[in-house]
Amino acid sequence: MEVYNKNRDKNNSMHDEIREQNAKLKDAPLKEKIAYFQEYYLKTTILIVIGVIFVGYLAYSVLTAPSDTAFAAFFYNDTGDSSNTELIDGFTAYMNIDTEKHEAYIDATMNYSPDNNNYDAYMSLEKSMAVISTGELDVIVGDTDTIDYFARGECLHDITTVLPDDLLAQFQDKLYYAKSGENGELIPAGIYVTDSPKLNQYYYYVDKEPVLGFVVNSNSIDNAIAFLRYIYLE
Repeated sequence: MEVYNKNRDKNNSMHDEIREQNAKLKDAPLKEKIAYFQEYYLKTTILIVIGVIFVGYLAYSVLTAPSDTAFAAFFYNDTGDSSNTELIDGFTAYMNIDTEKHEAYIDATMNYSPDNNNYDAYMSLEKSMAVISTGELDVIVGDTDTIDYFARGECLHDITTVLPDDLLAQFQDKLYYAKSGENGELIPAGIYVTDSPKLNQYYYYVDKEPVLGFVVNSNSIDNAIAFLRYIYLE
């Protein structure tokens, strides 16, 4: 005995409509096929492709992340030359980091915009979250909008809980407060580093007011603090 499916007629109608549309398109000009695809499938296809790229990049980042990254920093919305390695080279020399055994880098190609409708900004944030998830990222430097974004996501330390006493005294008047988490608790999420000799030497934030923050799950917080000391060396 056949069991009646109350959705059968509806489903059949849908299938019939699809078959009818496909039949019409079979001999249609290429222009009409493209227009049909754009109207019914383009947005879905784009979303699927973006999702696949992100999942692939996240998996790649997790699987291939160096097991021993001594230091990593992302510079957002800077004005410096992203190909210039003098700052990180100087820091690794200052810290006696053996770069043949340990990776250390500054990525100065990152972008962020509050409206988040910029493709480069979107990819920068996805990259940041992937690297943060591995514990590899130690420092984020950017404008206040950037620091606000990462503070809301609870990605940044309360500066006062990690700075040693001498640095806390030095930067007490330069703390930047941002809302953290869903409750919007105000925390000192960063330090204004506008007057950093090293950042100014390499023109990283010309006519801007950069803020430096420490990533909460950094595997190398001591090196992150050392980096703050280094960029204030004359």
